[in-house]
Formats: sequence, structure tokens, C-alpha cells
Amino acid sequence: MRSLVVVCIVIGALATGLRWGTYAVGGSDSYCYAHQAERWASGRLQVPEPLALEAPWPDAPLAFAPGGHIPSPTVPGAIVPICPPGLSVAMAPFLAVAGARGIFLVVPLFGALLVAATYVVGSRFGPRVGLASAVLATCSPAFLFQVIQPMSDVPAAALWLLAVACATSTKRRGPLAAGLVASAAILMRPNLVPLGLTIGLFLAFRPERTWRARGAAAAIFGAACVPGCLAVAMIQWTFHGSPLRSGYGALDGLFAFAHVAPNAQRYASWLWQTHSPLLLLAVVAPIVLPGWLSRLLATLVLVTLACYLPYTVFDDWWYLRFLLPAIPLLLVLTVATIDALAQRATRHSAPRRAAVWTLAVVTAFLAVTLIREARARQVFDLARLESRFARAGEFVARRLPDNALVVTSWESGSVRFYSGRRTLVWDGLDPAWLDRALDFARERGLEPYLLFESWEEPIFRRRFTSSALGALDWPPIAEVASQVRIYRPGDRERYFKGEALPTEYSR
Repeated sequence: MRSLVVVCIVIGALATGLRWGTYAVGGSDSYCYAHQAERWASGRLQVPEPLALEAPWPDAPLAFAPGGHIPSPTVPGAIVPICPPGLSVAMAPFLAVAGARGIFLVVPLFGALLVAATYVVGSRFGPRVGLASAVLATCSPAFLFQVIQPMSDVPAAALWLLAVACATSTKRRGPLAAGLVASAAILMRPNLVPLGLTIGLFLAFRPERTWRARGAAAAIFGAACVPGCLAVAMIQWTFHGSPLRSGYGALDGLFAFAHVAPNAQRYASWLWQTHSPLLLLAVVAPIVLPGWLSRLLATLVLVTLACYLPYTVFDDWWYLRFLLPAIPLLLVLTVATIDALAQRATRHSAPRRAAVWTLAVVTAFLAVTLIREARARQVFDLARLESRFARAGEFVARRLPDNALVVTSWESGSVRFYSGRRTLVWDGLDPAWLDRALDFARERGLEPYLLFESWEEPIFRRRFTSSALGALDWPPIAEVASQVRIYRPGDRERYFKGEALPTEYSR
């Protein structure tokens, strides 16, 4: 019966990702993963763009690098991703077999894996703790927000949770399995390699094992982690010219001690607001739950926090996604603490039944609270909000000519993904070169168009004050999803000569 319940919870997590999935390649992160999946599937990792080599303006390759990418330091005219390779590698076979829609299956499948792994880890404290933890992990607003998007947060968290589940197993091959899974997790999110070090130290000092068994387990785990580390190093060397360099730039620009306090305040506030104050019970878990397991999970939570507290400060609650490897562990510790306290409180009066009902009621209450919080934060509206990327890109594919060069920024990735048209990123273009850049495109047989989200237009006007086109003072040819406008630069002169220029509205 318990196995059937677990299967239903796991299927529920998968169904949630599929039902409310955005199915959209939108911002820089999602395009970074989707485009690199295309490159891995094709076997051509860096493809030079001739225009980037020929353009005469300063830092020209930067203007031809769409969202989520930078100019390649190793292949002139090509672009390379800023994101780690793991999710793209996982997406590539789905893309090859099922086409572009196939990539959207990957994250929900990892979501199901995360919930299953949470159950296994929670079950180390008892089966009912595992069940309750799996339910709450499925309802977590941070999990729900990310399981419906093609991004690496849920896959990375799922792999680390599975590594913990394998490492805490009593099976002989647990360390090997944990190391192989951690290897994949490192490929997915390399900056979380300290979690692997923590698991390795746990295996080296696991109390109930002999020293010989501990040493062997730690060695096997460490050796199994090596392939992921080597793969990351080789890929970064290929893309960025050094195994220690990534697309995110210099470490001193991303990490700073000054970030720790504001990030600590934000993460604490967001966790409190989205997961209820009961999550504070995880803090006392190592006291209420004596033993190595609670200490291991608490340490992994602290290590995850340590990886991100010095990182760049963000103001949106959904940057809790960085802490997704820790959130299921916090939920496990919280549930296990509640269960332990309930057993102590009911020790003299039918303890098992009372403790079970106490945990069931608290879990149901928390699950409803978490889902209501997710709904209030528009998690289930994300597909509608993100649909503009696909709709705008598909409009470009249908209505703009094959030789269109789309000058855009925020939608530079989605336009390329959905339409196959070339893009020029205007905020990577020297402010004095707008008119000459468009002339350059026309000389090479391309017809330029300008595409903006509504919030970008004021920024564009301020940037290109030296160009008449920078004013955007003529009607767009189209408005898509009430948020995206497309302008034909050649229409400005016609408009000021008195010609009527209708706008097509695509809702």
C-alpha cells in the first residue's frame, strides 16, 4: 500500500510539471539550455556567424550573442553558453527523438526523481516521514515554480537528493551509485561541488562502519565523481579557453562578502513566507533527532547556503531556486522533528496512532498552505505569462521574411529558437552605430526589424538618442500578446510622409 502511495505522489509531481509547464523558451537561461541541446544533438558545438566577423562596429561579436550566450573566446564569430552543460546534455537525446517539444519533458522527469529521492531520504527516519516529506516537497512553491520551466534547478536538486539517498543506503554499492549520481550533479551545476565533498567526508567518517570500510567507501565515491569534474573542465576549456573559466565571468564580480548579509535576510524571509514558520523546526532537528543522519542533512543545508550567500543579490522570491537542493532536506528535517515530538508527547497513550494522526494533520495543513502560497505567487499562471515568447517567435516565423534580421534584446533567444531568424542584440550595439548597423545588414541582403517587449522601449529610446530611429515614433507593424511590438525601420519615413500604417494585433 505504501509503495502505491509513493508512486502516486511521484506521478503527481510529474503530472504537475507536464500540466502547468510553460513549454516556452523564454529568457536567457532557458534559451541557453535549449540552444546548447540543439548544438549537442547536432555535434557542432560552436558555429561561427559570418556577420559577427564582418561587422565594422566596436565589439561586434557581442551584438550577435543572444541571451544566455557570450562571444566565443576560442572560435572567432561563434557563441558559447553562459550556463553549465548538464541540462543541455540531458535534453539532447529528447530533442533528437521527439523534436523541440521533447526538451520540455526533461525537467518534469527530474521533478519526479526529486520527489522520489526525498521520500527515500525521509524514510531513513521512518516510512511516514518519507511519505510526508515527499508530499511537502511536491507542494513547495520553489519546486513548483521551477518544475514547470526548462531550467537546471530542479534537475540539479534531484541529482543531489539522489546522491544523498544512495550515500545513506546500507547497500554495498551505495557509495559507487552516490558518486556516479554526484558526478552527473556536478555536470549539471558545478558550483555545488562542495556538496560532493560533504558527502565524501560523511562516507569517510560514517560512525557505524569500520575504518577500512569507511576509507573504501570514500575512495569509491571520490573516484566515481571524477568523470563529472573532468567533463566540466574539458567543456569549459573547449568553450572558454580554460578549465577554470565559465560563461558567468570573473568570480570577484559574482561573489563578495558584502552579499552575505542581504542574501541571508532575503533567503530567510522568502523561506519563512513561502514554506511557513514551521520550517524553523529544522534548526533544532540535530538536537531532537540525535544521530549522524540529521547532522548530515543539516550540514548539506548549510553548505548549500554557503555556496549562495556570497553570490549576486537578487530581489525576486523565486531566486529561492538556488536553494532547491536544500529545501527538500529542510522539509525532511522539519517533518522528522514533528514526528519525533509527536511520539514523545503521546508516549503514554496509544503512541503510534496518535503520532501518525498528528503528522498526517500537520502535513495536510502544510501542503494546503504551500499550494495556496504558490497560487498567490502566480506559479500556475506562469505558462500564460511566458507564452508571449513562443507567440512572438512564431509570429516572426510566419509573417517576417526569411531574410529578416531581428534587432531585439530580451527576446533574442526565443526569436532565434522559434523562427530561425538571425538576431542583433541592441544593448550589445555601440549607441552611435544603430543606423550604420542597419545599413550594414541591408548591404548583405537582410531586412532589419525591431522587436521589443513594452518595458524595453524606454530603454532603447534613451540608448539611441543620436538616431532618429531611436525615438520609435511611428506605428509598429504588429503587437503580439499585448506586450511585444515589432517595428519596420523603413516605415518611419513613409509614416512622416503621411502614409497610413496599420498595426496587426495578434492576441
